[in-house]
Amino acid sequence: MSTNAKVSRPADVSGVVDRVVRPLTRIFNPFIMRVAGGRWFPMFSLLRHRGHRSGRMYSTPVTALPHGGYFWLGLTFGQDSGWARNVLSAGEGSIRFRAADYGLVEPTVLEGPAVPRDLPLVMRIGMWAMGAHKVLRMRPVTEG
Repeated sequence: MSTNAKVSRPADVSGVVDRVVRPLTRIFNPFIMRVAGGRWFPMFSLLRHRGHRSGRMYSTPVTALPHGGYFWLGLTFGQDSGWARNVLSAGEGSIRFRAADYGLVEPTVLEGPAVPRDLPLVMRIGMWAMGAHKVLRMRPVTEG
């Protein structure tokens, strides 16, 4: 086996994300975890989801914005990221957005360019800047 084997990234993750954003998340995630879901940083929400194999509960900071009766979650690291696989497998999760909790159901992966008018403007700009192409759309339900 060659020691020069190149590790490939998922097709839905841009080179910018792989080379720049992924290393920065390791640095900034501790700070983002503190502010995610709060009132003052609406770009960062806190997603709670159950592991599809372990059954363990996880909290993950994500970019999520409500628009048109749905929450739109950026798939910057692709639909094969751990949290996305967990949510897709479970069919549900919950999110803390601007200090309020929402249950989320019906996760659907969509190509961002196919639904541009449905996405919040700031998310369209962010997707373009990052080279991301997919979003996860989820319908909020009343927690209780």
